[in-house]
Order: sequence, then structure tokens, then C-alpha cells
Amino acid sequence: MKKIFRGFCAAGIFMALIFATGVKASYAAPVWPAEGVISGTDIEYAGLSVSAGGVSVRLTNTAGHDVKVSLRLTFLDRNGNTLGYSIFGLREIYAGRYVSISNNHLNGSWRTCRDAPRMVFSSMTYEPIYD
Repeated sequence: MKKIFRGFCAAGIFMALIFATGVKASYAAPVWPAEGVISGTDIEYAGLSVSAGGVSVRLTNTAGHDVKVSLRLTFLDRNGNTLGYSIFGLREIYAGRYVSISNNHLNGSWRTCRDAPRMVFSSMTYEPIYD
């Protein structure tokens, strides 16, 4: 009888460990994509990450001309409520080039934003520069 009880206890502990590991692993990576194209622009983003220092990202201009761009990155919950945001100030990105932004200021809790189920980039300024 004791062997059966120990077997059930061991199986229960094993199942609890598997469940706990699965739950922890689900928070290891953000749900939103770390790379993609910013809607309405010729700007691609890559390496998007959120940390205690702020937001880091690499912006690449895929257009055939230089552009002036300023962006807002908004983190949203499942109901569409804003959890936090980061504003990337006006900058020029030359055609075919990229800029790397590190530790950009984040309004909101960085952990909440990092674990947010959705994020949206929106362009505040997007102007071609012609010589």
C-alpha cells in the first residue's frame, strides 16, 4: 500500500514540475514579433526588445530614398487597453541604411510591456527626403 501511495506522490510531483516548467517557458519569449514591417512605411524593424533600460530596436529604411521618420510603439493588453508606450523621436534614415536604437525611454512598467500580448508601431512622421 505504501508503494502505491509513494508512486502516486511521485507521479503528482512529476506532473507539477512539468506544468510549472511549461508555464515558466511561456513567459520566456514575448508574444509579439521581434521583427517585421511598420505599417504605412518602408521601414522594417528587427531585434525589438524591452528591458529595464528601455526599448531597443533596429530600424531599416528599405525605400529607394532617404526618409524622416518618428514612431510610437504602443503595448496593448488583450482588450486593446494601453499598457505602455515608447516614442522614437524624429530622425533621418538614409536609403538602404539602418539605425540602431538602444534603451529608448518607455512609459509604463517594462515587465508588463515585455509580457504584453500585442504591440503596435505607428508612424507619427514619415516624409521622403528628396535632393
